[in-house]
Amino acid sequence: MLGAQLDLFNDRHLRLEEARRALAEGRTQDACRELFRLRDCFPEDPRIAAELDLAQTLMHGLGEIEALAPGERPGPLVELARATTGGLRAALLRRAAATLRQAGGPAALLDDKAASVLLLEAGDVHTAWAAAVEAARDSRRARFLAYLADVEHRLDHKSRALARYREALAFDPHDVDWDELTNDDVKALPDIARTELELEDGVAWAAPVGVVLHVLPVGDPPPSSAPGEGLPEAPAELEHARDFLRALVQATQDRSANALDARRRMRALAPQLLAAYLQAR
Repeated sequence: MLGAQLDLFNDRHLRLEEARRALAEGRTQDACRELFRLRDCFPEDPRIAAELDLAQTLMHGLGEIEALAPGERPGPLVELARATTGGLRAALLRRAAATLRQAGGPAALLDDKAASVLLLEAGDVHTAWAAAVEAARDSRRARFLAYLADVEHRLDHKSRALARYREALAFDPHDVDWDELTNDDVKALPDIARTELELEDGVAWAAPVGVVLHVLPVGDPPPSSAPGEGLPEAPAELEHARDFLRALVQATQDRSANALDARRRMRALAPQLLAAYLQAR
């Protein structure tokens, strides 16, 4: 008798887990079918009733989303994902990221976030890296370089990530999604620039401040924003920060009289940052 009860319990448990697995994989019809059978066999089990209610709600929600135009589906999918937990949440976020990229291309954004951000939220770091690489290749924007740096930071590719952050911040720091940055030292740079170095536009000065404080590598001098030189035209404060960074690279890498000229240019642009640079050497 006891053996039969244990077999019945194990069968119920295994079937319930199979239904949960189907639900996590987005196979809502399969999950509902199995859960209806389980409810008929075990009508007193509250877990089965709760899972069936969730599966039916999800199936209804996904049906409504599928009726939308492809470009309108990612947002509702993310909303549905964030109303769930665990594997189901991750599966829906992956689906939202795939739908976003299918509808808008590798560099598509949802609420100014790339698909790689959704994949990181889902815990799919390697898939997020592939999506971030493709986006950075498709669109030369600082935002996508920083997203790629975020994923590489998560993968513990520290040097490569810092080089990407430095490139993004020298290119256009105002385009970077600062809320999503995964490196806390890089994320703190605008506040340090404003509060400790009294530079009014801390975001604009993030790259040279990061280099001075040894948070970011020295790297190459950023190109000019003159026509045909590679950078978009920028506000005056950002141009000053880029000029400082060019002089900083020269002062760091050149030991000739040119280094003295570079320091003079640094002093003219931001004397307090030059002082920090000399102190940190």
